[in-house]
Amino acid sequence: MTSPPDEYQDIVFLTVKAFDTATAAREALSMVGPDTTIVSMQNGLGNVEILAGIAGKGKTVGAMAIFGVVVLAPGSVQVTSIASETLVGEIDGGLTPRVEALAWMIDRAGIPTRASDNIMREIWHKALFNIALNPLSSIFQSTYGQIADNPHIRRLIKEMITEAFCVAKAAGMDLGMDSPDEYLEILWNQKLPPTRDHRSSMLQDIIRGKRTEIDYINGKVVELGARYGIETPYNSAVVMMVKAKEVLGPA
Repeated sequence: MTSPPDEYQDIVFLTVKAFDTATAAREALSMVGPDTTIVSMQNGLGNVEILAGIAGKGKTVGAMAIFGVVVLAPGSVQVTSIASETLVGEIDGGLTPRVEALAWMIDRAGIPTRASDNIMREIWHKALFNIALNPLSSIFQSTYGQIADNPHIRRLIKEMITEAFCVAKAAGMDLGMDSPDEYLEILWNQKLPPTRDHRSSMLQDIIRGKRTEIDYINGKVVELGARYGIETPYNSAVVMMVKAKEVLGPA
């Protein structure tokens, strides 16, 4: 994050790693005025709630984006793939003039975007994508396409997503789907194909010797499972393997 400007901003985008959300949100308060909107455009679960707790629920907007990027230099990134349109929305649901205007602005900037009347569900949908692919891409050092083509990994992903569905239901989140199989059909046939050549940001973090967001992706499934008395052995194992990779580094 760069140094905050000395004046209030109309919109502040929070795009930091999940483990830096609280720190970045507090640092951003100096540029938050009466009419400022802060947008959480991040990976993982729990970011919106943290941001709302610091900046205020009325100033917080959630966003869901699934596009791959590669960092070329500080402040310079290259978009490598776009799996779906970006969504923005009020955390309590519904469509408002500010999220409609925000969606229009991002769309005009060249990133396909629309407003959502259920952004928290959409954030969970993105989390499912990350739960399935991010850690396994980093563990096996593979592209998403290589993961999709391996029947053993696909079976593992089915178990991980099934656990995520169970904890989401226990947490009161309606995913809008009847079963994990319905989501997996969408994943394999719609979400994944445009990103077949992509390697996860989690793998990029491991290669660079950086901390990953595993605690806020699969780790959040494990955390919610413990809270609601649901066993999550597959996600638990994946979390431990990624944490081991953080220490060991790439092969």
